[in-house]
Amino acid sequence: MTIAEIMNVNVQTVRPGTPAANARERMQAKKIHHLVVEEHDAVVGVVSARDLGRAARRGREPKKLTVADFMTSGVVTAEPDTSLHRAANLMRGHSIGCLVVIDEGRAVGIVTVADVLDHVGRTRRQRADRPAPPDLHFRVPHKKQHRTGGAW
Repeated sequence: MTIAEIMNVNVQTVRPGTPAANARERMQAKKIHHLVVEEHDAVVGVVSARDLGRAARRGREPKKLTVADFMTSGVVTAEPDTSLHRAANLMRGHSIGCLVVIDEGRAVGIVTVADVLDHVGRTRRQRADRPAPPDLHFRVPHKKQHRTGGAW
């Protein structure tokens, strides 16, 4: 399977000079977590909701700052014919949440960790020899064991 089969082709882009507050509002309105930063039809970076949120928590005023202040400029890209396994390894190896899919020098799609996990969940549910696992859209209560007295 290739990433062309699961990528989102509606790539949302911004320019580096876009105010960070506008980028954050756009992410919230579109319910997305990544924007591709383009300048003159070339990908120059990626900005995530986490990047913008981190700046807001540190007390920086996002209304005065631009996307260029928060974007990651070392964009990891892949081609549409890249295997899903290779794409997952790229994301894990670089500790990133998305891959920008480039074809002939232009951004044609984006693949996120959520896209990969959704595909894995669908694949497991389709196996006939096993009972279907529950959907991935539920929350399991977390029971964290606290360390006391040097023992778990």
